[in-house]
Amino acid sequence: MGEAPTGAARNSLPPGRYPESMALRTLLALPGILAIGFAQSAPTPRVTLAVHVLVACSSQGSGQPVSFPGLDAPLCLAPTPFLTQKDVRSAELRQNSKGFPTVFLTFREDAAIRELEITRRNIGNRVAVLVDGQMAAAPAIAAASRFLYIDAGYSARQAQALVAAFNRQAAGNR
Repeated sequence: MGEAPTGAARNSLPPGRYPESMALRTLLALPGILAIGFAQSAPTPRVTLAVHVLVACSSQGSGQPVSFPGLDAPLCLAPTPFLTQKDVRSAELRQNSKGFPTVFLTFREDAAIRELEITRRNIGNRVAVLVDGQMAAAPAIAAASRFLYIDAGYSARQAQALVAAFNRQAAGNR
């Protein structure tokens, strides 16, 4: 009963006592172990996305008015977004034509088809891209599309953080 299990190291200390070096190593490792535990349990920031067609504010059922540099006249959000963060399949960090960072989003098949249909019907109009409830961009729809570039003047660090957040959420939505 007092025998050490097979393969266990024997020592001459009474049960429950550890050599000082073992206690010291445990004490030194504890802050690192706690930091890893807190890092793993820390809530990861979520990101929201809402993409709306912009419509004339006089349109029946139009939503809230928005202002954004480059908009000629006041426009309002269509009442319901046609894309949200739940539709994102993946995100990538890319660069625009001037070399600045952009966030490129690919959508689940049903959302990509929905985007293609809506952008086809709205060529020449604008969409509002809201990230975390803030207007990030209001690009004109030049052609029907199944993808979305968010070119909002983000720094490389900001764009990378958004890409990581979208990808974390997309992995959880599968």
